Amino acid sequence: MALSILYHDDNKLKRVNTIDDLPKDATFIWFDFEGANEEESELFKQHFDINGLTIEDVIHSNSRPKYKNYNSYEYLVFQKFERDTYEAETINVLLKDNVFITYHDEDIEATDEIDALAKELEEEAPSNLTPKVAAMMLLDKIVDFYTETVESIEDNVLSFEKRHSKDKKQHYIMDDIFDLRAKLIRIKGIIVPMSELVDELERDQHIIETEHDHYYIHHIQDHMIKQKNIIKNSQELTDEIRNNYESYNNYKMNRVMQMLTLVSTVFLPLTLIAGIYGMNFEYMPELKWKYGYFTVLIVMALLLVVSMVYFKKKKWY
Repeated sequence: MALSILYHDDNKLKRVNTIDDLPKDATFIWFDFEGANEEESELFKQHFDINGLTIEDVIHSNSRPKYKNYNSYEYLVFQKFERDTYEAETINVLLKDNVFITYHDEDIEATDEIDALAKELEEEAPSNLTPKVAAMMLLDKIVDFYTETVESIEDNVLSFEKRHSKDKKQHYIMDDIFDLRAKLIRIKGIIVPMSELVDELERDQHIIETEHDHYYIHHIQDHMIKQKNIIKNSQELTDEIRNNYESYNNYKMNRVMQMLTLVSTVFLPLTLIAGIYGMNFEYMPELKWKYGYFTVLIVMALLLVVSMVYFKKKKWY
């Protein structure tokens, strides 16, 4: 549980311990609430003059990505996914005058981007740093994380066929395919709403004001479009891989059934002969014939050979 307070001074961010330590002439202030305790949440409620419904959304809900422009502040929700489980992680962002507020849970991977942004700005911050610029920089870092993860899954999909080319009979291959598709679906469930948010920001004249802002949001948009195309292509590839393995397994099953059918067909007349001479009638002259047994064996052998030759000519095996 932590509250980090930073402010802009001399082209870099500096940290202070309490609100009282902030200089009154600070042009940019960042409050980062990470796993806020009751005291910090109360500070958040009382200090910033934010609508109670928005506060409830920030503290208690796990909203989809969105952007709301109120009279005195703007509210954004960003989402990132956990690297192993691909579960959504929410970062709430509020922009009010010269104040930039981030509110998120503790011990989530989304803090990596927030920490990276804070470290970058502590080393060197742009002279025109505003809450809107900081929000775009944070969004850019989250989208860069998407790119890294999506491209990693794409590489996994593209190498799948090569990795499993020699073990097509293994049942776990389909499990791996469905695991890949599950990851793609989870990621898509986060990236598509985030892409819609980026599109909404691009059209909004309150948050995108300067030519630099337009360049920045278009840069982020390009990354989102690329990611959506990668996910779409990867889903199509996994479909093709799945269909390929299903077709292969169906082919192998058909071959097995064909061989079983051939065996049954070859032995059917032999079974018939054996059944006839296995009947317990008293008057069966052939049974007392000296060469009867050998003749039946020869006939059965000829039937077997003729059947195999016939099936071979028909290319049934």
